[in-house]
Amino acid sequence: MANAGPMSRRLAVFLGLLAGCGHGTLPSAPNDKLGQPVSFSLPSNDGQLVSVPLAGARVTVLDFFGPSCEPCRKGVPALYAQRRALAARGAKLALVAVLADGESTEDAARALKSWGVSAPFLVDHEGTGRREAGVTTLPATLVLDERGVTKWAAPVGASANDVLVASE
Repeated sequence: MANAGPMSRRLAVFLGLLAGCGHGTLPSAPNDKLGQPVSFSLPSNDGQLVSVPLAGARVTVLDFFGPSCEPCRKGVPALYAQRRALAARGAKLALVAVLADGESTEDAARALKSWGVSAPFLVDHEGTGRREAGVTTLPATLVLDERGVTKWAAPVGASANDVLVASE
């Protein structure tokens, strides 16, 4: 590179920087709770009260979905497919059904089943979890540390792999 001109050196530096950019965490989406602890309890689909952050988790991944949410139809199954990889990192995944007026726990269970997901979920019928977590739109995925501090909010278009990287 000793005989390379200034343009070649700049190109080499640029390519070097670009090569290192492919494996980081996507920047977080805006969320009023970033850097703040989130704590709430919701009933599960079988009626048991569950506290967030999840007990024994190094990381809690909250995935808020609605039974009639079209983007959730693809996002929830993709993230659910990563549950073992999340668990290997000490992370626990909690699916949170945000129910609109007229929707029921059964509607959420049917939606998950039609999406190929057979998993327990939390039921947010009155918006408590959504409010406490600063969630304003669906789908929404948050990564919380062991104390419940919001570390990352998935930006629009984030993949299940992006969530996996953010949970490290």
